[in-house]
Amino acid sequence: RQGGGLVQELPVVLPFAVVVLVIVLAVFVGAGFDALLKGYFELRRSLRATSYDFGSVLLKSPIVPSVSVVVVATDASPESLALVRRLLDLHFGKHEVVLVLEAPAKEERDRWAAEFHLHGKKRVVAEDLPMAAIRGCYESSDPIRLLVVDKEPGGAADALNAGVNASQYPVIGLVDSEAEFVPELLLRLIRPMLGDWDRTVAVCSVAPAKAAPGLAGAVGAIESLRLCLVRCAAFSAWNQLLPVPGACMLVKREALCTVGGFRGGTTELFMDLHAANRANGSRWRFAFVASPVSFRPAAATWDDLRRQVRRDQQQLAAALGRLGPGVGHPFFGLFCSRALRPLLETLAYVLAVAGWITGLVHPALAALVLVTTIGAGIVVSVAAVVLRELAEPSGVAPVSLAALCLTAIPENLGYRQVRNLWLIVGFFGAPARRKRNRGRAVEERY
Repeated sequence: RQGGGLVQELPVVLPFAVVVLVIVLAVFVGAGFDALLKGYFELRRSLRATSYDFGSVLLKSPIVPSVSVVVVATDASPESLALVRRLLDLHFGKHEVVLVLEAPAKEERDRWAAEFHLHGKKRVVAEDLPMAAIRGCYESSDPIRLLVVDKEPGGAADALNAGVNASQYPVIGLVDSEAEFVPELLLRLIRPMLGDWDRTVAVCSVAPAKAAPGLAGAVGAIESLRLCLVRCAAFSAWNQLLPVPGACMLVKREALCTVGGFRGGTTELFMDLHAANRANGSRWRFAFVASPVSFRPAAATWDDLRRQVRRDQQQLAAALGRLGPGVGHPFFGLFCSRALRPLLETLAYVLAVAGWITGLVHPALAALVLVTTIGAGIVVSVAAVVLRELAEPSGVAPVSLAALCLTAIPENLGYRQVRNLWLIVGFFGAPARRKRNRGRAVEERY
C-alpha cells in the first residue's frame, strides 16, 4: 500500500522537485552573474591603478621590505632545479630563496649540492611554527641567496612551516606549483603592501593564460577568464581573496605566525587569515594584483582540462573541509558554486529527462531546466569573455574573440555536463581519498 501511495504521489512530487531545482539553479545563475560584474569593475579599477614604471625605484629603495621565497621540492628533477633557478633570478632589492627538502635520498641531496655548490651551515632555525626535526641547513658558495633546509618527513604543510621558520625576512613569498611567472614578480606584488603596510597582510596575483589551439584550449581559456573575474577580482572586492591555481603571493610572516602557520596548502592559509581577521576585528586587507605576472599554463588537451579541474576542486574540498563550525559562512557561496550547483544541476537533468520520458513532467518545464543551465551558462561564458576584454583590451583579433564566444556553445552543451561529474567526484571524493591515504601512511609506518 505504501508503494502504491508513492506511485500515486509521483506525478505531483516529481514536477514539484524539478520546479524547486529550477528556482535554486536560477538563484545560482543570478549570484554568479553578479559576481562576474563585481569582478569586472574590480579588475578594471585594479588595472587602471597599475603602473609599470616603478621597477628601478623599488630596486634602489631602502624602505622596501625584504622577501623570503619559500619553496618545497619533492625531488631533484630538472623541473625542480629550474624552478629554484628562476626564483633566484627574480628582480628585487633583497630576497632569499628557502628551499625545503623532506628527508631526501643521498642521491638527490648530492644532486642539489652539485647544482648549487652547497655546503653545511650552522644556523639556528626558529620554532615559531610546528614542524618536524631539522636534519641540516646548507648554503651555496656561489653569490646567490639560497638556504636549503633538510628535514624529517612531515607532509607539505609541515615543510612550509619549516621554510617559514628558517626564513629571516618579514615577508614570505609563495609560488603555486603550476605557476609560470615573470622576473618582475616580487616588484609587482610588493606594491600593495608598500601602499598600505599596516593593513595589507597578503597579496595575490594571477592572470588568465592565452588560449591554446583547439576546442579544448578555447574552453580552458574561458574557464580561466571566469576564474580570474570571480575567484580573484570579485573576491578581492569583497576582501575575501583566495589563491587559485597558478597564483603567486606574498604573506606577512607575522600574520602567518598569528594563525599558527600552515594546516594544509595556501588556500587553507588564506581561509585561516580571513577567520582570524573576522575574529579579531583586525581589518586586514587582502590585495589582488591584476598585472600579468603569473599564470597557469593553458590547457591544450581534454586530459589537461580534467586534471586542472580535479586539482582545483580537490584543493577547495580540502580547504573547506578543514574549516571549523561557524567559520566557513563567508565562503558559503563558494561551496554552493563548486559543490552544490554541479550536484543539483546533474540531478535536475536526470529528473527532467525521466519526467519527460514518462510524461510526468511537462516538456516546457523540462526545457526550462535547459534554459537555466545550458542557456544561462552560455550567457555567463560570453559575458566573461566580453567583460575581460572591456576591462583591458588584450589586442586579440576580433575573429579570435568571436571564436572564443562561439566556444561557449559546445562548452555548455556537452563539456559542462561532464565537468559537473568531475566536480562532484573531486569534491565529495576528496575526504574518502584523504582517509585512504592516511590509512596507507599508517600501514607503511608500522
